[in-house]
Amino acid sequence: MMQRKLVAGIAVMGFVAGGSAIAVAATGAAPKHTTINAVTSTVVKINRYFQDGTRWQNDVYRVRSGGTITIVNLAASDGPHTFSVVRRSDLPRTLNQINNCKICQTVGQELGANPQSQAPPKFLFVENGKGSTTPPNVDRPGDSAFIAPTQHAKVTLTVTAKPGTTLYFMCVIHPWMQAKLVVGH
Repeated sequence: MMQRKLVAGIAVMGFVAGGSAIAVAATGAAPKHTTINAVTSTVVKINRYFQDGTRWQNDVYRVRSGGTITIVNLAASDGPHTFSVVRRSDLPRTLNQINNCKICQTVGQELGANPQSQAPPKFLFVENGKGSTTPPNVDRPGDSAFIAPTQHAKVTLTVTAKPGTTLYFMCVIHPWMQAKLVVGH
């Protein structure tokens, strides 16, 4: 059954669940630039279920420390997204955790989202847990970017985390959208 909740002013639709933010990663050459796409698919089985396939295109991305990532909203029909770096332990794993996502509420507040409104948040970025009008350097939990609800809307961020770091990220609007970014040389 589809449930719709409002988390810190950002609409959230919960269906099914898809874990510190820094872990040792595999060594090797990483690309200087990586594109992270938000994609969607929908399956409807009348009188049975509605399956939302909104997700990051891949589960794991690689980028060089000092390189850039571009997050692209390929499916405007799913509304806005966030690219939010969180601790692995903050990632929701169950339907109940998705519908009551504590980190989603925290990031929504940091972005300045109004829980009573569907309006865009006050800030488009969060760096180290504080709302900002400039893109953050991505290196730790608490870094976040809002991606507009228009097709092919994109945000480019610089990754300054040290090589060997794994950053876990999610969309706080669609909490089942979870992946990791492995930072290499």
